[in-house]
Amino acid sequence: MFLRAANSALNAWDLYSDEHADPDGWPYDPEAYDGRKAERDRAVWMAFKPVPEEAGVLLDAAEADLGRIPIASVHNRWAWQLTQLRDAIDQIAATRTAYGELLAAHPHASPEARDAAVDARNPEAWSALCTWLVHGLAVLEIHTTAARTAPGLRITTFAPLPAPPASASHTTRR
Repeated sequence: MFLRAANSALNAWDLYSDEHADPDGWPYDPEAYDGRKAERDRAVWMAFKPVPEEAGVLLDAAEADLGRIPIASVHNRWAWQLTQLRDAIDQIAATRTAYGELLAAHPHASPEARDAAVDARNPEAWSALCTWLVHGLAVLEIHTTAARTAPGLRITTFAPLPAPPASASHTTRR
């Protein structure tokens, strides 16, 4: 779900950026551009919000699966990608902790100040979030490869279901 939502946010951003910046990447309206970038960052952060709770489990399972996959089916990049994903989780957790501490230190902050803190937090986590966007699919690839290469019986074809018996109330001819 994160990958789909984050890709959607990035695709929308790319369209916006292409239309609102010159060929060298300079925005026509820097203030509006920065506001839209903040929206993108917020959307990606929110898409990732449920992932950290399960990320460790996902990465542990992927590492275990990686050990069971026949060496001929293993992509060299997978171990490196899992390491990058773990490091990204740590970076995101540190950013989340710093943000939580900031809010705890200022419990009566105005909504504008809280929004400013969010707008500072999200770009801080951007690199780590992009790591998950770029390499997160490796977890699924590893799991799929492990399932495909696991020893044991597999159903590769399905027998067709028998046709329902014809009845007097149901005919195809009119």
